[in-house]
Amino acid sequence: MSKKFQKMDPRVVRTRQMLRDALVELIRERGYEKITVQDITRRATLNRATFYLHYRDKFDLLSQSSNEILNNLSESIAFSFAEKEEFDFQSGQPHRSFIHLFEHISANSKLYKVFLTEKNMSHFTSSMMDILVDFISRGINNMQPEDQMLTIPREIAERYFAAAFLEVITWWLEKDMPYTAQYMATLLMRITIKGIYVDNPFLN
Repeated sequence: MSKKFQKMDPRVVRTRQMLRDALVELIRERGYEKITVQDITRRATLNRATFYLHYRDKFDLLSQSSNEILNNLSESIAFSFAEKEEFDFQSGQPHRSFIHLFEHISANSKLYKVFLTEKNMSHFTSSMMDILVDFISRGINNMQPEDQMLTIPREIAERYFAAAFLEVITWWLEKDMPYTAQYMATLLMRITIKGIYVDNPFLN
C-alpha cells in the first residue's frame, strides 16, 4: 500500500476501497463503458454524495485506482531491490524481487485481471509494461552491469523480457492463477536465467 494511501483516515481508505472493488466487479460484469456512477455507488452500498467527495467521475475513480495499485507495485519492487543481500543466481530459487512481484499481483488479482484484459485499458497495460521494463532493467544490472558482456543490446533485452512477463502474468490471471505466486516467481526466474532447456539441445 502506498505511503499516501496509508496516511489517509482509515474510514476514507475503506470507502475508497469499497468504490474501487465495486468498479472492478462491474467492469468485469458489464464493461467499463456501460457502467455509471450510480451503478458503482449502488454496488458499494454508498450514496452518490460520498462518491463525489472522493472522485470527480467514474474516469477519475478508474485513473486513481490504476495509479494507486501500480504505485504500490512499483514501491514493492523498489523495496525488494533496496534490501541488500548476497544471492546465488544459479541456485534455482527466485530472487525476492520476483516473489514480491507475484505476491502483489496475487493479492490484487481481481483488479489486475480486469484491468489487463478489459478493452480500452491500454493506459494501464502501458504503465504496467513500464514498471516491468524497470524491473527487468534492475535485475539485469544486478547480474551483469557491463553492456559488452551481453549478447544483445540492453534495451532490447529489457523490452523482450518485460513483454514476455506481461503476457505470462495475464495468462496466469486469466487461468485463475493455477500456480502459486512462489512457483510463478521460480519459473520466471528460471527461464530468464537458464531458458527452457535442461540441457543445451545443440550439444546432444
